[in-house]
Amino acid sequence: MPEEKIEGDAVDDDKLMLSPGTVTVIRPQEMKGEQKNLPELLKQVPGLHVIELKGRGAYTTASVRGSTSSQVSVYVDGVLMNLGSESAVDLSTIPVENVEKIEVYRGYIPARFGGASMGGVINIVTVKPKEAGGSLNAGIGSYGRFRGGFTYNTPLGGGALLASANYERSDGDFDYWNDNNTPYTPTDDYKADRQNNGYKNSDVLVKWSDDNWTIEGGWKRNDRELPYAAPGADKPDSRPGAHQVTDQWNAIVSRRDEIGDLSYGIRFEYLYQTKEYDDPENMLGGWGDQHNKYETRRFGTAFDGALPIGERHMLEFLWNYYNEELHTKGDVVALGGREKHTRNTWNGQIQDTISLNKNGDFWLTPIIRWNSAEGETEFSWGAALTKQFTGGWTLKLTGGTYNRAPNMYELYGDGAFVVANESLEWEDGRQYDASIAWKGKISDADVTAELTYFYRKSNNLIDYVMTNPRYAQYRNIGEAEVSGVEFEATAKRGKWDAYLSATYMDSKNKTPGYMYDEPLPNRPKWEALLRVSRKILRDDRGTIFAELHHIGENYYDMQGEVGWDDLTTFGLGFKYQINDSLKLVAGVDDLFNAGPDVLLFATGNGPERTLWYPIQGRTFYATLIWTF
Repeated sequence: MPEEKIEGDAVDDDKLMLSPGTVTVIRPQEMKGEQKNLPELLKQVPGLHVIELKGRGAYTTASVRGSTSSQVSVYVDGVLMNLGSESAVDLSTIPVENVEKIEVYRGYIPARFGGASMGGVINIVTVKPKEAGGSLNAGIGSYGRFRGGFTYNTPLGGGALLASANYERSDGDFDYWNDNNTPYTPTDDYKADRQNNGYKNSDVLVKWSDDNWTIEGGWKRNDRELPYAAPGADKPDSRPGAHQVTDQWNAIVSRRDEIGDLSYGIRFEYLYQTKEYDDPENMLGGWGDQHNKYETRRFGTAFDGALPIGERHMLEFLWNYYNEELHTKGDVVALGGREKHTRNTWNGQIQDTISLNKNGDFWLTPIIRWNSAEGETEFSWGAALTKQFTGGWTLKLTGGTYNRAPNMYELYGDGAFVVANESLEWEDGRQYDASIAWKGKISDADVTAELTYFYRKSNNLIDYVMTNPRYAQYRNIGEAEVSGVEFEATAKRGKWDAYLSATYMDSKNKTPGYMYDEPLPNRPKWEALLRVSRKILRDDRGTIFAELHHIGENYYDMQGEVGWDDLTTFGLGFKYQINDSLKLVAGVDDLFNAGPDVLLFATGNGPERTLWYPIQGRTFYATLIWTF
């Protein structure tokens, strides 16, 4: 169904309206005030692993069902956040204060998302403008954290206008035990404060819409310090580290309408981004590559529609086009980097939802895709079979092929650390999954649950390879194979609510002669999250909640020799509706301060040691929200 017809609470009741495959829907407004950023919200999604190599607020990406981060497509109000000039989307830079819902698609990807995403799709939808009113919020937390925001809605010109501005900052200066880069000599270990670990995020959103038109403009800035590896480095006399400031502006104009039975949409979008990198003390770079600026301009247009054909078919289609330019200035140009890059891409796809019986509870959904980049076009396909049974049971089977063109960053490098490789080939692969879902009652509790087995095989996999101690290059390293099981369940009974997600994943390199049968890095074998809440006090004005998160058996390297200890964190908090317009939220993440105790291990190579980038531990927070 067209997207504008499937928004609202009905989606949570029937995810089949979003996709015949596996999808998880997150409602950030339900956790407003808990000071969660996008990566922390995504940690509750089964099959998705958030990669935070350098800590909260630092460069953060996602892997879905063992994919690389570059294989995951991220959309915000229909704008594709994946740029050809970057290896993957930095999730820490995407604001969530005004997000209505986050949809995470795995396996089968519906036609309304362009391209053949091998990993999956993270679709972020901001709130719609509505009746007059607004909100103010302000929050504080450990390690110099502050968050503040303002949102206002008003009727305007036959529609409604939303204006919002938010700001967030943190020093990130938590303490931990540093082994001084000498794990064999514990006598010189010391208690250190994490340095050069702060960030500041700002964003502004203006959005107007009526029954047909939507006009939207936004700006966001991510101003972050780039911490260096911690062992032996965090000392009072340490020099300042590198610094990076990213500004991004985007504008969207779209229209949705109907002609007879055809529902269609047309959209135009523009994105402009600047990224400035400065390393005055040359702490992270070397050989003069410490002052650089990258400017990206991208124009895009799309046409999509949905057309019922008879009583048994719902035909959906999408065509989109992007023109992207990257201009590079600074030391990387002097070192041989290209000053200008240009890329043209387009995607076309057709999907048909076919009802296979008169009862309307058995569907076949095939999809055909054409993806083009740099004049080369590749074809892929997918299909989903869905059957609903009595008693609240649903069976889903999906499968298909996927592909991804190497982006500009992978092809042309950065002129400093990453060497160009213009002979890179497209990645391709296949996937299938099988799900059984159930919805019903257990002891007066409303329960929904879904169990999914998934398998993925990738060919011509593009990965980052060190060619010598100084340089690296993206190469087609060969093959990878991932299989696993996802489980997701919700239960509601009276004043109680519970959510559970769990993933088991076995990811292996299958390239003959190159790390064959070794685990892929940053794909934990086990991951699970449990969240429980209960309403308390008169008129249910209060809510207490607890959250338990576990990550187990995770590696840094492709040899399966260097990795993290298991990490289990426990959070606790409460919400109190002071009056109809004022709400207080307070709590603590990682109550038992487990993060800083996580160590790095090297199989058969000495004792455990300090992580290169230690994990922030116990963090208190409090937020006050005023709605008017």
